[in-house]
Amino acid sequence: MNGARAARSAYRRIPALAGVFILLGCAGPTPYQKRDAGQGYYDYETRPGVHVVSFDGNGRTPREVAITYWHRRAAEICGGPDRYEVLGMDASGRKVFPPSPTVIREYTLPHVEGLIRCR
Repeated sequence: MNGARAARSAYRRIPALAGVFILLGCAGPTPYQKRDAGQGYYDYETRPGVHVVSFDGNGRTPREVAITYWHRRAAEICGGPDRYEVLGMDASGRKVFPPSPTVIREYTLPHVEGLIRCR
């Protein structure tokens, strides 16, 4: 009976352990990806050859990585790193105010947005 009891106890822990592994997998920086759930790159063409490009990262994404991803997307849109010019860029970030009465400090998430022209 002790063996059966131990097996039932082990099976009860599986969902909890799976939840921990899922959370750990989500704890990394934002990967280079199309925007999903508020994170990743987004772009649209404003007029022929001119595009707005933006990248939003999570709290674990360094600002430098967000800027690198922004340039990577610009190069993809225009066909290479030497095929676009930056008309304007803002990499100051996006201020976030936590919805918690106990946390009163704001923080800044990486956000890069700018205008490019393909050559």
